[in-house]
Formats: sequence, C-alpha cells, structure tokens
Amino acid sequence: METEPAERWPPLQKFSTVQDILDQNKILIAEVNHNHDTRTPEALARNVILINELNSNISKVVQIYKELSSAVM
Repeated sequence: METEPAERWPPLQKFSTVQDILDQNKILIAEVNHNHDTRTPEALARNVILINELNSNISKVVQIYKELSSAVM
C-alpha cells in the first residue's frame, strides 16, 4: 500500500494550502477589477476591503513559504 506524498513529508500539504489561497486571490482580483470598472462609490469602497484581504492572503503565502524553506534546511 503506497502512502500519499503529504504523509511521507507533511510540509508538502502546505503547497495545497498555498494553492487554495492563490485561487482565492484570483477570485478577489477579478472582483476588484469588476468593481473598478463599475466606478460606483459602493464598489470602490468594497475594493478597500478586498485589497486588504488580498494583502492578508499574500502575507499568509509568504509565511507558509518561510516555513517550507525552514523545513527543507
């Protein structure tokens, strides 16, 4: 019986977490672009929230890559 790659090296599952965050960012960016194109005050105000969420997600990805880097070394 063969084990899953993440079971052999647990930090590997963090790549899945990173991919999930990047997929979410893709959706957020699409919404930001749509809101920018509509140029309504409400949409532009919503972009502030979305951009803050993007920033938080990017920070999470950076942290995960730091952890992965430490696990490799």
